[in-house]
Amino acid sequence: MKPEDRRTQKTVTETSEEHFLQGVFYYDKGLDARNANEDGADAFFKEAFGCFLTAAEMGNLHAQNQLGICYEFGLGVKKNCQKAIEWYTRAAEKGCARAQNNLGCCYCRGEGVEEDTREAFEWCRKAARQGNAKAQYNLGVCYDEGIGVERDAEQGFVRSQKQSGFYLELGCCVQKDPHQAFEWFKKAAEQGDAEAQKNLGDCFRRGTGTEQNYRKAFQWYSKAASQGHVEAQIQLGDRFFYGQGVIQDYEQAFFWYKKAANQGDKHAESRVGYCYKEGLGVDRDEEAAMQWYLKAAKKGDEDSLLAIELICQLQNKRVI
Repeated sequence: MKPEDRRTQKTVTETSEEHFLQGVFYYDKGLDARNANEDGADAFFKEAFGCFLTAAEMGNLHAQNQLGICYEFGLGVKKNCQKAIEWYTRAAEKGCARAQNNLGCCYCRGEGVEEDTREAFEWCRKAARQGNAKAQYNLGVCYDEGIGVERDAEQGFVRSQKQSGFYLELGCCVQKDPHQAFEWFKKAAEQGDAEAQKNLGDCFRRGTGTEQNYRKAFQWYSKAASQGHVEAQIQLGDRFFYGQGVIQDYEQAFFWYKKAANQGDKHAESRVGYCYKEGLGVDRDEEAAMQWYLKAAKKGDEDSLLAIELICQLQNKRVI
């Protein structure tokens, strides 16, 4: 579907999450085109920028951070490091870990703002405390090299860890008190924890500890998926595929299945195979379908194995 065609497609409601997801869709298309030296990358980046701007103005923190990236690197808009700082700061001050890390990097390099290693350290530390892996690494470098803080090699590559009992406790709560589990998931999800956001999406999808609400499930899966959570990406793909909580969109479904599949998830690989086999969200390609089914089957996915056997039977071939 062309960008201009997609803009005319009707949606249930225009939420900041949906505008952000559209932006991610176009942004990744732009990266793919640029990496393959194909035409159209600039057009995709411009579409992405427009979506991110709409979502950012609606208060979406991830979109505000992404606008900063677009301005910093000149993607879909003229490069403007001062504008990048403005958007990073806007999101960082409201707790967006990615924006906090990006802002810290800008202060460290003096891009769009006067160089300030102490400020760089403080922003990276805020992001690291939220579990941002890049910020944790950057914080380690700061300690190791004495950037914005007294040098401390012992703390140089210390990584923060989640409390191992936290989710075990929630697991117990799910069985004994689903309402209490829901409240704990909600508290963590609102602080930006991707795992909790995915779990909260599950609660709304299943009606566990709260009323079933596919729309809210979609919104929480969106937040977790945008942070790279594999299971949330699959669930988000399912919501688009079945039209639960959002207008049915096979192309978007395939997009999120592929993201999860590229991280090696067998369930996502199986779904990508099915999309290729049936031509849903992507051009029909039985050879590509077989390749993805084989990847999933080798990891023990029974549905993929059955699909391979069926394809071979239809093609009058023997499974080796």
